Amino acid sequence: MTFIRRVKAGNRIYLAEVKSVRKNGKVKQEFIRYLGREIEGRPVKKVNTNNIEAVSVKQSLDVLAIDKIAKELSINSISNKYFLSLIYSQLLEKRGINKIQEWIRFTEIPEILGLDNISAKSFYESLTEINDEDLEKINKYIFQIFSKYENISEVAIIDVTDTYFAGTNYNIKKRKGKDNQVSKLLQIGLAVSFNNGFPIFYKQYHGNLSWINIFKDMAIELETRKIASIIMDRGVLSKKNIQIALKLNFKIIAGLRKSKELINNFILTIKREDIYNSKCRLKLRQTTVFIKEFDYLQGKLIVVYNPAIELIKKEINFEKELGDKLDIGYSLIYHNTDQSSELVVEKYYDKEMVERVFKHIKGILHVRPIRVWLKEHVEGHIKICYLAYAILSLMNYKLKKINMSAVSALDFLKTGYKINLRDTKNKNEWSIYVPLEPKQKLILENLGVVITN
Repeated sequence: MTFIRRVKAGNRIYLAEVKSVRKNGKVKQEFIRYLGREIEGRPVKKVNTNNIEAVSVKQSLDVLAIDKIAKELSINSISNKYFLSLIYSQLLEKRGINKIQEWIRFTEIPEILGLDNISAKSFYESLTEINDEDLEKINKYIFQIFSKYENISEVAIIDVTDTYFAGTNYNIKKRKGKDNQVSKLLQIGLAVSFNNGFPIFYKQYHGNLSWINIFKDMAIELETRKIASIIMDRGVLSKKNIQIALKLNFKIIAGLRKSKELINNFILTIKREDIYNSKCRLKLRQTTVFIKEFDYLQGKLIVVYNPAIELIKKEINFEKELGDKLDIGYSLIYHNTDQSSELVVEKYYDKEMVERVFKHIKGILHVRPIRVWLKEHVEGHIKICYLAYAILSLMNYKLKKINMSAVSALDFLKTGYKINLRDTKNKNEWSIYVPLEPKQKLILENLGVVITN
């Protein structure tokens, strides 16, 4: 059996591979080969550059960043490493499962996760490995981690998005989606925290289920998780949903659709001079609006007038010869909080957090359309997207101080390669990283990723 011996000569320490042998009844160390020097506690190999060959080049830094965050959220504890690798892949490469196996070999994912036999079959089979009960256990732990960074139970943003389904083995009727495309649809309800967009939970619904029933189900889930307040878009809320929320003692800030009743009873009762004045003026981040409030359903109905939107929409209507509409430029917000109308409107227009969430899911996670065919594969794919977004949201939080999004950071890290080298003479192998750019170093530092060459 061989071992490494440290030999000190002056101020230098040399490393040699030796083995113990018995000669003339005595045990002695027999020199095998010189390995190099030890500098600052680290071995440095002596290699003739003419004997060096590159064994492989692997996409590395972005994988290390994702793995670091997955460990903090305990997502990496998922026992099926093929399922876990699909979560990592969702954040890095837009490919179907049948093509992932070609790409993944050129990344460090197999080494980090311990994948041996990479095949499309293994990936497909892994989609059914995580059931709802398993996901809930993971999500409870994730919730605890996110709660260290934000008081999640204070306010949640909820919204519902459509996602198209391409398979034929899932009994879903075709329906017109939000973008007027007629296709098989699934609806995904998502709840995220107000300040950082941390995912709280998601619910999957049949494409033909009404928003009233979806809201009722999500409201019960929010109550179970002790969420005190909800912010919603006008696509989710209705008069009936308000009544459900009031019964469950929720505090609500939500947009309301302009029904004929609401237009006639509130918007058309306002004289222009009663709202378009300095007392009603409210400056937001990107625009200026004018507001007026009314009592409504145990709370307040805020009429919001935006002159800039009115001008744009009127020009469009004139071009299309649609005529003039009296409610153009007006929108409605309902709330039953004890906050001022000004603060409520500011909070509501800050809800673009959830829109960014769905943008990430549909973009970097490309949940639309779902390109798997079986029901259980569809459900597995959505779980992957949800857990991948959990990683993305925590990365976003950690990169706030350097004013960078997780998506941009992963793009910068994509060129961070690990090169595996071999000495063709003595067959030693080792790895080095391509020299890091300053921005890559900054990203890794903020994510807590440490690499050494």
